[in-house]
Amino acid sequence: MPKLSDDADRIKVVHTYGVGLHTDDPAPDYDDPRWQQRQILDFVDFAEEAEQLGFDGLTVTEHHARAFACPAPHLLLAAAATRTSRIRLGTAVTVLPLYNPIRVAEEAGTLDALSDGRFELGLGRGIPGEVGLTLGESMPDDVFMRRWIEGVELLRTALTERDFTFDGEFWQVPTPTTIATPPLQDPLPVWLGGASRTTTEIAARNGWNVMRNFGTTADHRDALEHLTAVGREHGHELTGANCMVERFVAIAETEEQAERNLQRMVTSIERFITMYVERGAMPPPTTDAEVIMSDGPKGRRPAIAVVGTPDQVRDSLLETLEETGARRLVVESFSLEESRLFAEEVLPALHEVRPLEVV
Repeated sequence: MPKLSDDADRIKVVHTYGVGLHTDDPAPDYDDPRWQQRQILDFVDFAEEAEQLGFDGLTVTEHHARAFACPAPHLLLAAAATRTSRIRLGTAVTVLPLYNPIRVAEEAGTLDALSDGRFELGLGRGIPGEVGLTLGESMPDDVFMRRWIEGVELLRTALTERDFTFDGEFWQVPTPTTIATPPLQDPLPVWLGGASRTTTEIAARNGWNVMRNFGTTADHRDALEHLTAVGREHGHELTGANCMVERFVAIAETEEQAERNLQRMVTSIERFITMYVERGAMPPPTTDAEVIMSDGPKGRRPAIAVVGTPDQVRDSLLETLEETGARRLVVESFSLEESRLFAEEVLPALHEVRPLEVV
């Protein structure tokens, strides 16, 4: 079961899943526990199908708004691990500032054991306003950044060292400590989500991977070049296989149906944004391309949306790979029918791309 970053010559495609965003209910009752239950069980069912469809990985996203039924992504992945045997499973992302990093390391090790060495840990800072509301405290930006950086370092230490101590600004471990559930994989694959240069450098220094959604294709290529350069300085040979670029996919046999699928996607995302803001948070920042909408001749659409027939989607994704240099894609379609069509008509073509076809 190769890691997502293994086999650099091969394009790999991960399907991510926004639990709650995939509902086909035109008027969801977010306060109904049974509605929430259906979203959770639908995800677990999809994990089994995603493996059968041939996706290389499946990730789940953490948010803490009622329209997004995934405040505990590790629990959902634990269920998915028991229903699958080959597909890689990961978070995109675990919002690290919400947790004790040692606890995250322990849960990562547990998930790796449950999945027989198939877990890949995605980490991110999260949306500051959402983190503050969930923690019950707000932090100035500089404090939030220091907490993030220190948390990543403590987590790295917990995953890789025995009898460690730690003396930080936010976390102290004065007594030699070893986590109870070390991962089967050594090292455990870690992906950092974010667009900042700091995040890219942290990943590079540790020999980790990056997942990106915000920015132009030129921005992504620059980030990949910086990742490989800094990684080399620290003894890590990183490539495009260590860089994953995200795209939403609205796909159908006709352009007209694809546009209708896009509108369903837009409705789901805008519901989530509305519910998020209703909690009292500021709107999500313009550095999160998953929730940024752009106006075009055919209406509003997510900044990272790819819309069209299978041939059009395939060509767009191949262009993204060529322009960015990335060799990993994370995609999300918001209906089972679209995911199946993508797997049948687009995924094989991406898997067949030869090394010289995409730089």
